[in-house]
Amino acid sequence: MDAQPQIIDLARLDDATFERLYKERIEPCFHANEDDRVAAVASFKKWMWITAGLALAGGIASVLGTQEFGAGLVIGFMILVIGGVLAYQPLAKLGRALKQQYCAAIADAMGARFTIGGFDPPAFARLRELRLTPSFARSNFEDLFRGDYKNSSFELYEAHLEQRSTDSKGRTRYTTVFRGQLIRMHFPIEFLGVTIVRRDAGMFNAFGGGEIDGRKLERVHLVASEFEKAFEVWGTDQVEARYLLHPVMMERLIALEAGLHGKRIRCAFENGNLLVAVEGGNLFEPGDLFKPLVDPSRARRIVDEIASVVKVMDQVLTAQTARPRG
Repeated sequence: MDAQPQIIDLARLDDATFERLYKERIEPCFHANEDDRVAAVASFKKWMWITAGLALAGGIASVLGTQEFGAGLVIGFMILVIGGVLAYQPLAKLGRALKQQYCAAIADAMGARFTIGGFDPPAFARLRELRLTPSFARSNFEDLFRGDYKNSSFELYEAHLEQRSTDSKGRTRYTTVFRGQLIRMHFPIEFLGVTIVRRDAGMFNAFGGGEIDGRKLERVHLVASEFEKAFEVWGTDQVEARYLLHPVMMERLIALEAGLHGKRIRCAFENGNLLVAVEGGNLFEPGDLFKPLVDPSRARRIVDEIASVVKVMDQVLTAQTARPRG
């Protein structure tokens, strides 16, 4: 009987472990898709040359017909843009298929599962109730990692939230109000209170933390003063909040924000959950498809993004162990 593959602990990822993960799980995905990438790039270049010729011909025809040079530029540019979008479709299709393969391989290596789309966003209703995400009119969710870690569980996914507005002429437009990562981590021991952590709001801290489900949130003063300059913390249990948010944990949150290439991290500890929202970019993507796929740095970026979440979970478990229970 074949031995079961060893589950990788991303909280303790080192260069040797990454090299094994890359060689065994990720590099085969890159190799399997390289020929298709080369063909898609060649197709893109061919159709862009054709599109450039059509754009030039269309622009000249417009100038001759209207005697307006500006109109010719607009027509030529529109043809170029539309043609470019169509020409890129084989590369876009390849990129999505590739992402499904390597993200599933990484998830499997860490004992998790990956879903690229078509899922119900975990804990999203509670993230909204805790005001960790803004109000919105339209939403899209993708790239769900769901798994277990040391008797705990987690879900990490991406969200794009848009708000609708109407101008004076009745035209509707959508504006992005949140794009980034949403995370739920569930732990075996429930938290005694509710602790909310946000990036410092400056003068608006004076308005207080309000209430959560009828419980008043009081300002929590952190042990390390440098973190109080960066964060505002509110909680219903001062003692627990200080155990949770000691300097190592705060450093983990900052590292998570950096690891996800984001900003304005905010989170809430309640019941057995740590809920996190980070405003960031579109992560876990394959990167530049005009370059060869077989490149460890392409994979390292994606693995490090996921590892930053697992490291926070590891630190919360440590804090829970240290917290005295009455």
